Parts: sequence; C-alpha cells; structure tokens
Amino acid sequence: METITGAPADRTLASIEVQEDPYDYYDVLRDQAPVYYDPQLRVYIVSRYDLLMDAIRRTDVFSSIGSQAPAEMRAPPPEVKEIEKQGWPRVNTMVTNDPPSHTRYRKLVDYAFTPKRVKAMKPDMDDIVNLLIDRFIDRGEVELVSEFAVPVPLYVIADQLGVPREDAPRFKTWSDASVAPLGLMLSDEEWIDSARKVLEFQRYFVAALDERRQRPCDDLLTALLQARAEGEKPLDTAELLSIVSQVLVAGNETTTNSIAAGMTLLIDHPDQQRLLREEPGRIPTFVEETLRLESAVQGLFRVVKEDTELGGFAIPKGARLMLRYAAANRDGAKFASPHELDVRRTNAGAHLAFGAGTHHCLGAQLARYEMIASFEAILARMDGLAYAGGRNSFRHHPHLCLRGLRELWLTFDRRT
Repeated sequence: METITGAPADRTLASIEVQEDPYDYYDVLRDQAPVYYDPQLRVYIVSRYDLLMDAIRRTDVFSSIGSQAPAEMRAPPPEVKEIEKQGWPRVNTMVTNDPPSHTRYRKLVDYAFTPKRVKAMKPDMDDIVNLLIDRFIDRGEVELVSEFAVPVPLYVIADQLGVPREDAPRFKTWSDASVAPLGLMLSDEEWIDSARKVLEFQRYFVAALDERRQRPCDDLLTALLQARAEGEKPLDTAELLSIVSQVLVAGNETTTNSIAAGMTLLIDHPDQQRLLREEPGRIPTFVEETLRLESAVQGLFRVVKEDTELGGFAIPKGARLMLRYAAANRDGAKFASPHELDVRRTNAGAHLAFGAGTHHCLGAQLARYEMIASFEAILARMDGLAYAGGRNSFRHHPHLCLRGLRELWLTFDRRT
C-alpha cells in the first residue's frame, strides 16, 4: 500500500486563507494525494469522488460514532465542562451514529421529511420567501444574508417545530453555537460562550417539550414525543434534544449558506441567469449546481475503527478521516468541466453536498424546495441584480467544515 505523501505541506485546511478559497488546494489534493495526512490537523483528508463513496459505504470501518466531537481533537476549557454539567448530555443519535442504532433514530424522524410531506410544504415556503422580499423590494438594495437567506429556513423549521417565528434570531444564535466548536477555529472564550448558548437552547426546548406533553399539537416536537418503534422505548430528553438540535442546524445552516452562494453564482454568470429567466424550469438544476460548486458542508469527519486502506493508501486504526465533499463535487472524473456552472448539466444531482448512503441528509429535499422557492421568487420579482459597490468583502465565516458568506449586499430593480 502507498504512503500518503505528495500534497503541498505548506498549506492546510486549518488556514483561514485556504478555507476562504479552497478550490485550487482541492485540485492539488485530488491530483497528488487523494488521501492525504494533514500534519497540522492530524486528520486524513479524502478528496476524490470515488474514494469518498467507498468510505461512505464502509460504515463498519469508517465510523460516525463520536466523529464530530471537537473535544476529541482539542481539549475544551474547563469552564465548558462545568457549563455542560448543567444541561443534558450529548447523545449519538443520527449524524454521530452508525447502524443499527442510527437506523432506529432515523426511522423515528424520516416520516416528517418524506417527499410527499415536503412537497406539501412548498406553498408555505413560497409565502415565506415573498413575505421577506416584500420587506425590502421597494428599497432597491438588500443585505441578503441577514434579511433573506437566514430567515427563510428558520421560519420554515420554526413552523415545523411549532415554535414562534419571532424566536428565529435565537434559533440562529443557538444553531451557530452548536456548530462553532466543530470548526476548530474558536478561542477558549468563544468556546465557553458557545457552551452557554447551547445550554440556553436545551432549556428552551425542554420547556417546549414539557408543554407538548401537556398540550399536544400538530408539529414535529409532538410527533417526536409520540414516536415509537416496535420493541423500542420512547425517546428520552437527551435523545430528543440531540435530534431537535440536528434538525435545527441542518434545517438552516445549509440553506442559508447555499442561497447566498447561489446569488453570487447568478450575478457572476449572467448568461446562465439569462437562461434561467427564459427557462425557469431549469431552476432545480441550478440549485443542484449551487450545492455542487459551493457546498455549504465542505466536509465531515469519520473515525477509523481498524487498520485499513482506502484507494491503496494505508490508514491506521484510531485515525480521524475528513470526507471532503466539496473537493469530490469538483472532481473532473465525475463532473465534466467541474469548475463551471452549467444549468443544463445532466448529472448535477450526483453531488455529495448532502452526503450519501446511511447519512444522506434527512432534510435534503426540504433544503432543495426552500432554495427553489427562493430563486423562483427572486428571478420573478427582481431585475438588474448586482453587487452593491464597495460594500462586500466576500469573506466567509472561518470554519473547518462549513462554508458561508458573512454578508452579501445587493442592488436590484423591482420587476414590473
């Protein structure tokens, strides 16, 4: 088996500069070291599409259990542990679990995200995106991230959970706090602050769950409380909080970041934007291309359970693997002209932005519909989309696993 060498050791995913513009680096990794040991992060990075698919299928070797625990890669400040003692323990339910345990949790939640149920939500999504556009359409400019891309998925998931939309800013704060430590970019003070916010989230939803026990509603919280699998005990509070947290995070982070990224692709590719205006039936393919080219989840970890190999490269037991979905999504062996936006691409949906296999994102179809509703409304109601001069840094939040613009200032003309 081959040793893992060849990639440029002077660059690392731990670098904010590489995170900001990673695509040349991904090309080098795929070409020179498709399984590469990053000595600074102490993880093996997998960047080729076929090798990611191989690892995804081998859940017995490349395990998700505890895989996304930042404390396993960097010791948290003592204050974080003290704050966590005041709340409920983290439980491996879906993202950080493997079959057969993962299968039990997934069955209890999947029904809420069936294609039929999600499709039935599309009119509500149309109402939400138009409500938000109404708030700024007469101004001719908008900061799209905070005024549109953030509230679209938060309003949708708040409605599904049965909690007030006016609490959406709190959900965003808690969601960011939940994923921030995974990015491995926090100071000790920021990690402590994140722990406090996660505790706030837990207390809020424990109270909401207690209320549903007394007064059941037609919402996801009630459904989770009432969910049963044959021969299995009901979900306990820690399990419920784990699932709600994942629904909340997955329900907004990817969509928010993808809407903002999609807008930059529209503006930067006027020929493709023109084609979408002429043929709006191609918007779903544009959504897939956005997910492929600007994957909101750039990668996630796995834990190696035994000495093994991947694509002929040796990987030892106990190592941590980074499945770099965003690198695989620009693999020329899978996608022709991989760096180009093509709304006529026939295999755009083969991307790994939502993972694959056992851990394919349960909210993938929901995110797609939210994005379709957003771009349909934007293209129908706005002309002359452009960047607001001098107001954009085009910088992304520093994070090892996620990619999202900090802000996006746009100008436009109201379409008549």
